[in-house]
Amino acid sequence: MRSSVRAMLWAGSSVALAGTALAADLTGAEIKALLYGKTVYLETTAASAAGKAGQGVIYWTEDGTALYKTPDGSMMHGKSEIKGDTNCTEWKERPGTACTRYDKQGDVVTIFDVKSGQVRAKIVKTAPGNAEKLAP
Repeated sequence: MRSSVRAMLWAGSSVALAGTALAADLTGAEIKALLYGKTVYLETTAASAAGKAGQGVIYWTEDGTALYKTPDGSMMHGKSEIKGDTNCTEWKERPGTACTRYDKQGDVVTIFDVKSGQVRAKIVKTAPGNAEKLAP
């Protein structure tokens, strides 16, 4: 009986440690490689830069210029830069939004607001270039 309990505790703690080890904040270089020059499809929360939950699309150029089709279909325009291990976008339509950090667990990338710690979005997929032909 004791050996069964020990085995279960060991297995449970191993799974917990493995799950923790798999989640990792992306580095600045990894964030840039993930976003810049790509169209990023998002499932947003109310804590997103647009302040609305739903499906959004952001196209980031190689120089960090950003075009964001929000869940309600309106467009936001911004300029991003990598600061340390965060992506900081200054949106013309909503200035003062905090930088974001990116946490990867398995195939899921979750975007967090650095100031509040709230989840802003999850990345659904990416595509090279301006796949949605977003325009200002």
